[in-house]
Amino acid sequence: MAQEVARIKKRIKSVGGSYKITSAMKLVSTVKLKKWKNKMLANKEYALRIDEIAKTVFVNIEESSNPYFEKKNADKNLYIVLSSSLGLCGAYNSNIFRLADVSISEKDDAIILGKKAISHYQNGVFNKIETFKEYSGVSNVNTINAIVDYIKKEYLKGTYKEIHLIYTAYKNSLVFHPVDYQVLPLTMEKQEKAPYPPIMEPNQEALIEVLIPLYLKNSIYAKFLESEVCEQAARSNAMENATKNAEELLENLQIEFNKARQAAITQEITEIVGASQN
Repeated sequence: MAQEVARIKKRIKSVGGSYKITSAMKLVSTVKLKKWKNKMLANKEYALRIDEIAKTVFVNIEESSNPYFEKKNADKNLYIVLSSSLGLCGAYNSNIFRLADVSISEKDDAIILGKKAISHYQNGVFNKIETFKEYSGVSNVNTINAIVDYIKKEYLKGTYKEIHLIYTAYKNSLVFHPVDYQVLPLTMEKQEKAPYPPIMEPNQEALIEVLIPLYLKNSIYAKFLESEVCEQAARSNAMENATKNAEELLENLQIEFNKARQAAITQEITEIVGASQN
């Protein structure tokens, strides 16, 4: 009986250690979630304004006259798969992989971002572009800009038929899901042209040459930022659930420990009484 008490006590100590770790990680991830969510909301207003300007301009030009709107005659697509570099974030990465597995074919190329995706697809059947494998998070703004410059150059060369970004879209801190977002060719919702089209200075070609790269960088950065928020939310939720599970387990173990200790005390009293009678 004493061995049973010692075993439960050791188990309580072990679970208690895990509880402290998950509690600390929950606090850290909650702080990070708040930080990145504030950045996402701050960037959202700017992103919306760029989108409004872009749509106003795009609706007043002929799509066929601009190479960014043309679907190329290439036989393969390029996919950018955005995952996390750290674990303990629940099903965040597995959901991304599930969508990527059904989207990317053997003939396609892929830019794999995040250590989890690099590890998962180290034996992938598709061609991996290794140039950007050092990417570690949305703080790597220079890397994100380099990715945008790369996809623009390769698309205009006609290397790819379409370019897609697989990332996690944010709805709230409990609901987020992976999305296959088409980056190029550009597609705009059909809108009725205004009776007085905007004045494009110095001319339409010069404006489009500046606006489209800005629009692409803004759009992709916003998606990367959204994924970062989803990752932190997933990790916060996972650590909160782990902490709750540890609390419940500790409560059950404490009850089990009390019962075992009481049984041990009862047994000792019984033995003492029995010995005295003899």
